[in-house]
Amino acid sequence: MDNGFLIPAILFCLCLILRSVYELLKEARMIDPENKLIFAAIFAAMCTLWASWFSMGPEDPLALELPDPVRWCGFGVFVLGTILAVGAFIQLRGVENIDHLVTKGLFRKLRHPMYVGFIFWILGWSLYHGAVVSFAIGTMGIASVLWWRYLEDTRLVAQFGDQYREYRRTTWF
Repeated sequence: MDNGFLIPAILFCLCLILRSVYELLKEARMIDPENKLIFAAIFAAMCTLWASWFSMGPEDPLALELPDPVRWCGFGVFVLGTILAVGAFIQLRGVENIDHLVTKGLFRKLRHPMYVGFIFWILGWSLYHGAVVSFAIGTMGIASVLWWRYLEDTRLVAQFGDQYREYRRTTWF
């Protein structure tokens, strides 16, 4: 396997592990998520995670030659994911320590548009490149996103109570 794929694949997995350890430590109240140094480290890890993800697909060692309409559908899913993730980031004005419940805009019908965007990135980019091994590795990313979503839902119920339960009842994902 070529280093053009292997190095980003290892970085992707390491960054997933780092983010997951952060979530576990945050859940156990062993770290302060408002600590700027910790936030900077996790933000850097997430940027590295996504940069490594996007460099894996074009270098995938088992890439399939898919028909152009299928590839371009994958690219469309990737673009939609980008719109959701970036739009949610802009609307939230951050990614951590949000002290209010956002229920307008992208969040009106979708509780976690950033996480949906991440999942669409993984699915769409893999499909666009016909990247079989990248997709297999990406399933760990999807599983992580689903777990992060579960943890965030739990925190939001604790923070906002019935207001969040009602919001969750009327929205998807």
